[in-house]
Amino acid sequence: MTEPHDHEVPDSSAETASRLWERMVPMFSLLEGRLDHTLTRRHDIGLGQFMALGVLAREHPESVSVSGVARRLGVSVSAASRVLAQLERAGRTVRVAWPCDRRASRVTVTDTGLDLWNRACNTLHHELSLAFGTLRFDERYAHLVARLCRTERERPAE
Repeated sequence: MTEPHDHEVPDSSAETASRLWERMVPMFSLLEGRLDHTLTRRHDIGLGQFMALGVLAREHPESVSVSGVARRLGVSVSAASRVLAQLERAGRTVRVAWPCDRRASRVTVTDTGLDLWNRACNTLHHELSLAFGTLRFDERYAHLVARLCRTERERPAE
């Protein structure tokens, strides 16, 4: 018995999305490794910690639950908790008791963490600009980078 999709003409938009995905995964892995290395070397913070710190920095001065950080990063609560514990040990975050439920804790960024995030953000933006400038000439990624850069320019004003 043949599969029902064997004789259908592939949807061109699905094919395009699939091809973009195939190109995006290796590019993402390449960029992730470079950014993690650069952030660690220059600021003593890995990309995962930087992303968690960013969630807290964007909510500053408010605090965020561990599950809220996990949800925004797309990771498990235990993974978010481990990253936040590392940030807390480094003095970049602090856990505070939630007044409505003393069993629950929330996390907030410290002034030290906020300063680090701002400096590391500048590094991240600079490194991404350099990487995209280089990758746009790489035949494996040129089409994807062009699409990403076009999307960035076309974003509506906030």
